[in-house]
Amino acid sequence: MTWLDLLKRIISVLVLTGLVALVVSRAVGVVEDARQEGYQQGASKAQAEGEVVVERLRTMHAEAAADAARQAEADAKEAAKRLQEEQQRADRLAAELATQQRKHRTTTDRLTGEIARVNDLYREALDAQPKPLPACVFTAGWVRVYDEATGTILPQTGDSSRAAAPTTEARAAEQLDSGLNQSQVLEHHVRYAEQCRNTAAQLDLLIDHLRGK
Repeated sequence: MTWLDLLKRIISVLVLTGLVALVVSRAVGVVEDARQEGYQQGASKAQAEGEVVVERLRTMHAEAAADAARQAEADAKEAAKRLQEEQQRADRLAAELATQQRKHRTTTDRLTGEIARVNDLYREALDAQPKPLPACVFTAGWVRVYDEATGTILPQTGDSSRAAAPTTEARAAEQLDSGLNQSQVLEHHVRYAEQCRNTAAQLDLLIDHLRGK
């Protein structure tokens, strides 16, 4: 074989090798292009799906927030309505109490004006002539018991000796004339009765208020 033939063979091998390398390079390029295209398509699809999910979540959140706002507004209106109704009911009860207290005061004034008429004179019989009412003595002890019963003064709980066995001096002092007369006792009773009626009316209206009447 001459050197020319050998050179031809070498050139042929080099040419074939170049062709193979070119084919392989193009094949690799095609595969890489396909991979890049597939990646881009997958990424685009994933991004689109993600945007759909995000938009759906955003819509759900907005709807939930709107529902919560509407419910809060409805609750606030209902609470305001109940408060207004409660205030109106309390105003009605207060007006009713004021009316009753004015009525009680009118009764007290009327009865106070009658004290002199029913306390100064008396008759032994219907056909008898009126005469001055006999003096009625209220002892100091009587006044003390009366005042303690009405709460005007507090009992002396610390003085156990008097409660158990009053001394002779203390007993004698409580038997003295207090200076209180029948007219004063009756006037006190009339005014104290007004306080009792006012307190009873307040309790009745308070009970009605708590019961929702």
